[in-house]
Amino acid sequence: MMAYTNYLCRQLFTVAFLAMFTGLLQPVSAQDQPEAPAQKKVSLGKAAPLTADSQQAKISGITVLSAVWDTARIGFLQTGLFNNKVEAVPDKEMGSYLQEYVNNTFGGIFVPGKPRLIWVVQDLRIGERTQMMGEKAYVRLKATAYVQTGEDSYKLLKAMDIAHLNGGFDVTHQHRNNISNAFKEFYTTGAAAIDSVLADTQPVLSLAGINAIYAQKRELPALKAPLMSDGVYLSFDSFLQNKPDIPQFETKGKAGKVKVYAVAGDGKQTVVPSLWGIVKNGAVFKYHNKSLVGLSRSGYGYVISSYLSAYERRQTAIIAGAFVGGVAGAALGSTAALQHTDAFPELKLPAEATAIDMETGALIF
Repeated sequence: MMAYTNYLCRQLFTVAFLAMFTGLLQPVSAQDQPEAPAQKKVSLGKAAPLTADSQQAKISGITVLSAVWDTARIGFLQTGLFNNKVEAVPDKEMGSYLQEYVNNTFGGIFVPGKPRLIWVVQDLRIGERTQMMGEKAYVRLKATAYVQTGEDSYKLLKAMDIAHLNGGFDVTHQHRNNISNAFKEFYTTGAAAIDSVLADTQPVLSLAGINAIYAQKRELPALKAPLMSDGVYLSFDSFLQNKPDIPQFETKGKAGKVKVYAVAGDGKQTVVPSLWGIVKNGAVFKYHNKSLVGLSRSGYGYVISSYLSAYERRQTAIIAGAFVGGVAGAALGSTAALQHTDAFPELKLPAEATAIDMETGALIF
């Protein structure tokens, strides 16, 4: 009740304050903030363990391999009266963060002599969205499980990519439970398939072979090139390969209504009806809802630029310098617009977008 009362007071004060100063102040979106957000550590230390009473013991242990693309954070959260954004970070190095959680949560059901699992975590992400009568918390877990069949042989057990939405009035303190519940869901669905997978004839992999699969996902030109090639990228695959489909182009329009034109050798311009994004002077932009959303490389992926510190943005692309002439006003204006995710159609309320999915190019939280 106290959390609800505090939350409601905070929201009512915010509404009154903004109404009083309409015309003097504009609502601040996360993408308008120029400097680095602060950090909030998210601990999994108090997550409730899974007990042998609640689950049939089928494994002797779980080894976690971190293959997350974002090596700096697990998302962005909201704090304070104006819902300023802060980076959500694990309270220890990611590999230790995940392994310690798994040992504490699932250790009670480990039985010697049973097969061991390998969990490869490809993405762990949390986010928040505030509404008038409540807050929304988001969690995404993308992971793949392998079950041991010999001393150094494993079979693919389960691949899962889930995104869940949870409501409440103080959701920041619920992220550890939401993360833990996602991992428990992953364990339960994988454990149910162990017997059938062990009995089938699918090929086996060594631990080194499993590591190689996910290491290869990071060997992409879009992650290796010192500077991306200028041009229009019609598909996300073209972007990953750093091979623009249209090398010469122009952009025209107003903020939020930008059109991209292919420029032929004779100077003739033709509108590009569908595209994934553009690169101008090395600066990367995703084309979304007729807007250009600035992206910066971070870890093994791309985060919406305005969520990062000014320093980190400068290391990947000098956005202001990437636009000259007629494109400057329209393009720069459109990058400030708040975007929402399109990677998770199952979510009834999309989350605030902060990055792109490195498998599909869609917007994620």
